[in-house]
Amino acid sequence: MAKIIALDIDGTLLNSQGEITDRTKKSLEDALKEGNIVVIASGRDPKGVFQYAQMLKLDEYDGLLSNYNGARITNYGSMEMIINHTLDLADMKELLEFSEDLDDMNYTIYYDGKCYTNSMDTYRLEDTQKKNDMELIYDPDLSYNVDFTPNNVLFACHPDKISEPLNKIHNKFSDKFTLVKSTPYYYEVMPKGVSKGESLKEIAKYYDIAMEDVIAFGDEDNDLSMIEAAGTGVVMANGSKAMLAVADYVTLSNDEDGIADYLEKFVLKKEEN
Repeated sequence: MAKIIALDIDGTLLNSQGEITDRTKKSLEDALKEGNIVVIASGRDPKGVFQYAQMLKLDEYDGLLSNYNGARITNYGSMEMIINHTLDLADMKELLEFSEDLDDMNYTIYYDGKCYTNSMDTYRLEDTQKKNDMELIYDPDLSYNVDFTPNNVLFACHPDKISEPLNKIHNKFSDKFTLVKSTPYYYEVMPKGVSKGESLKEIAKYYDIAMEDVIAFGDEDNDLSMIEAAGTGVVMANGSKAMLAVADYVTLSNDEDGIADYLEKFVLKKEEN
């Protein structure tokens, strides 16, 4: 029976040096060869994960990309967009305009291969742009000028200052959006009901695969929904406390080939001597 294998990127698929090790790469390619479906599940724009999809040969085996924390799902080989959830323009503009009065909190929006921001002082802006390999467009009036509907909005703030503005956004907009803190400094906004976990359910339904045959690997709190939704939620040893508490299985860390260790033990066919 084919399984769906979903992989977070940072802290999970990549080690601390930002690399996919040879052992992890081989284990995933072997899983693909055996007919399993591999999904890269990330908050990034698709362009920000293409290099990893290529390394894992997802184009040769119809692997999937789940981007914007599950808002868009794409077949990497054919580039067919299987699922696409976008924000409501009016609700998003209300959110962005509200955020203008929040100290230290700015945002970026990925759309049509470009990274838009309302401030060049957005926390870790250069890192965000580099990871997603996108042209940067700065518009100080973006909250009022935006006329397109992206899949998500990425708010950023220094970890020591993020709690207050995050709580204000949550209190006012939690009924309109799915809100998740994906790192100590990122707060992501998706269409209501969208999450990495829901995307796995949509993928499983699309392929007519039972959720018990879905395996998800993650480490941070924005992976929580897919760890809980999957038949087997595998958390890296370097995972957050919240993640470790709900794991079905705790594997080795991202610096110890945790993905490969699990797949070799429980998924891949054993070679006969």
